[in-house]
Amino acid sequence: MSFGRTGREWTRATCAPYAAALALIVPLLFAERPLPSTQRPLPTPAAKSVHQTVLPIERSPHFGAILVTVLVNEKQAVLILDTGSNTTIVSPEIAGLNPALLPRSQAPQKGTGFVGDARWGHATLTIGTTVWKDRRVLVVDTRDLSHAAQRRIDGILGQDILDEFKYVQIDLQEKRLILGCD
Repeated sequence: MSFGRTGREWTRATCAPYAAALALIVPLLFAERPLPSTQRPLPTPAAKSVHQTVLPIERSPHFGAILVTVLVNEKQAVLILDTGSNTTIVSPEIAGLNPALLPRSQAPQKGTGFVGDARWGHATLTIGTTVWKDRRVLVVDTRDLSHAAQRRIDGILGQDILDEFKYVQIDLQEKRLILGCD
C-alpha cells in the first residue's frame, strides 16, 4: 500500500491528525451495538428509600368492615378502617379520657357523620413506626359499635390519619394494609 509518502516522510506532525481520527474511530468499531428497542433491557430505577408500614387486617364477619390493630396511648386498639370518616374516633376507655371533661363536637353540616355524643380529645396514636403525639381525635362511646360487630371495637381509623401517608394499599387477599411514605 502506498499513501504517497515513504515511511521516512511520516513525521509526528503528519501522523497527529490520523492518530486523533483513529482514537475516535477505533472505540466506535468495537463498541457494542445497541439492541433493537424491543430487546433493550428496561432501565433500572435509582435506589430510593421506601418507608412502608405493613399492618395485618381482618374482616368483621358480621358487617364486612376492615379491622386494624394500632396503639392508642400505648394500648392495643382495634379500629375500623374507614376512608369515609374524616376524623379518627377513639373510645374514652382506650384514650383514658373522661368525656364529661372534654369539649363537645358539632355534627358535620355536610355528608355523613357520627351519631351520638362526640367530644374532642387528644391521644397518642402509633401505627408501625409512625407516632402522632397529642393528636386531635373524636372521643365517642363505641359500645354500640362493639355490640354490632360482636367484638371489642375501640374506634375508627379515619382519613385524617390516612392522609399522612403518600399511599394506602388494602390487600384483601394477603390480609394486610400497606401505608407508604417514600
